[in-house]
Amino acid sequence: MRTTSLLVVAALALGAAACDTTYDFDRATVGEDDGTTGTARSKTSSQFVRGLFADVLGRAPERYDFVVTVNGQPGFTLPIDEETFLVDTLDGMGDPAPLRSLIVKGVVESDEVALPAKSAVSDPQAFVTDQFRRLLGREPNAYELAAFVEEWASDPAVGPKAVVRALAGSREYQSK
Repeated sequence: MRTTSLLVVAALALGAAACDTTYDFDRATVGEDDGTTGTARSKTSSQFVRGLFADVLGRAPERYDFVVTVNGQPGFTLPIDEETFLVDTLDGMGDPAPLRSLIVKGVVESDEVALPAKSAVSDPQAFVTDQFRRLLGREPNAYELAAFVEEWASDPAVGPKAVVRALAGSREYQSK
């Protein structure tokens, strides 16, 4: 028992003698009232729908009348309000995340989307970088860029629509 105590005292003495420089740092807090929060907050359903339409379709959600014709004659009219329909559906869900992904897919796959064919993109790296800037407001990091470009080159199904769908369906896009 005495030997252990002597070893501890000797180690402390040697440690104190070996350190002749000390540093004094100001206290720092992490994640406290610095004006920002560490947790990303999801967009409201309305923000999500309006942002998706603007970013992918280049327009706001619209209201219009859908006329059903029967034998060439107007049969009945259905009023369509794209935003209200989608927002009410999302707000009625306990967890709207899976439905948001389906909405992103539907919008990206619509005929209104003006994205080039994969074969028309001569520089996939520049295309991916441009989509990060446009949809996420930032540059892709080296890993993200390499992963997207590698998938673009190795998978025939990965092209402009897949890139836009992946970014618009991401948590980052839905919380910006």
